[in-house]
Amino acid sequence: MKRSVRAIASLAIVLVSCGGADDSQEASGGPREGVHSHGGEDAFNVSLVTRDVIADVIVEPTNVGDVIVHMEFAPPGGKLQQVLSVTGVLRPIDDAQSALKLTFENSGVNHFHFDVRVPTPGDWMLDFDAVLADGTTLQYATTVTFES
Repeated sequence: MKRSVRAIASLAIVLVSCGGADDSQEASGGPREGVHSHGGEDAFNVSLVTRDVIADVIVEPTNVGDVIVHMEFAPPGGKLQQVLSVTGVLRPIDDAQSALKLTFENSGVNHFHFDVRVPTPGDWMLDFDAVLADGTTLQYATTVTFES
């Protein structure tokens, strides 16, 4: 009986120190609504899907000037299928001549970033291609609004 009480007490201590039994994985509502929502109110977060590969994108800040575009990819099978490279274009919707070429740097497995200077406010189209390890190229696009 004492062993049972000790076992239950030990289990209770482990559960409390690990945050309790409710720490089981939840439906992925939080991360997909902004995996990197570490940004402030001026950050843009979106999850895009092409052929079952999720691209979680953050643009921070969404103001004219220096901006970082960060993305994380979640292909089927998780990190085992790597995204090898990401390239793209950021262009004002009303002026294709002002397109900014983006060649993303690898920041870890399926993580990429690019620092860019956005010169004018307005709606900009972010188009990017991700190349998977098997040579497949996936295309994504989203609109980001930059303020002055």
